[in-house]
Amino acid sequence: MGKLIATITPCIALCFSLLTANTAFSQDTSPVALAPGAKYVALGSSFASGPGIATQLGSCGRSDQNYSHLIAAALDLTLTNVSCSGATIPHLVNTSQLDAPPQIDAISRDTALVTVTIGGNDIRFTSSTFACAGKAPADNCTANLDQAAISEALTRLPAQLRAMLDSIHAKAPQAIVVLVAYPRVFPADAINCRELELSSNDTAYLAALGQKLENAFVSVTADQRSLIADAYVLANGHGPCATTERWINGAQPASTGIRFHPTAEGHKEMARIVMAALGNNSQ
Repeated sequence: MGKLIATITPCIALCFSLLTANTAFSQDTSPVALAPGAKYVALGSSFASGPGIATQLGSCGRSDQNYSHLIAAALDLTLTNVSCSGATIPHLVNTSQLDAPPQIDAISRDTALVTVTIGGNDIRFTSSTFACAGKAPADNCTANLDQAAISEALTRLPAQLRAMLDSIHAKAPQAIVVLVAYPRVFPADAINCRELELSSNDTAYLAALGQKLENAFVSVTADQRSLIADAYVLANGHGPCATTERWINGAQPASTGIRFHPTAEGHKEMARIVMAALGNNSQ
């Protein structure tokens, strides 16, 4: 399957070459090309690990068909996948989770590639969506969330992401680091999407929260030594109400994945987006 991903048609390759992938490597550390067998470490939360997608590898909701496994297979890389459902930025940089050490400990100086999808749990994006799905409009679900705490977390998020990226680069100065954005859960016409099972007010609040998460990803990669694989932008039209090529589930999972998370198709597309962002950095 990995080899199939590697053989992207010229049309697809051209389309994905338009992906906004900002990179500003410092003058004293140049990224190395990804040679076959190079070390690749995948970090992140459930949007990286692939819960509900076969085949699951132990705990943490890790699938052997998540985007990191597909990238490793396509580019012939040696993968260490420590992504874990429920992870927050502290779990990545300095805090254990489920008796596992901080995810960053998997990175060494000879790591060549790091991908990371993190931040949604820090701002309660997914948990808030879970909590409000299926609630009646009269329940005013999002109005009863701790919106002050969520707003404060959003304010802190860009600085947390920047510090995290700095820590990753410090551990592996030569590594190519790719921040993989969350695919868009709430499409442009989300209020009309019944698959979300959310009231119009709850949909508007949560859609804005998802956009702010995306804005943070874009802002921290504009001036960092990192790439962005912007799955949020490219997932538009492939959300929970898409009739074909659904990358993200709604309140009720489709054939793969869990609710409000990427499907198996979504992970395939995230893998393609990452490889497009890598561009000439892969051999």
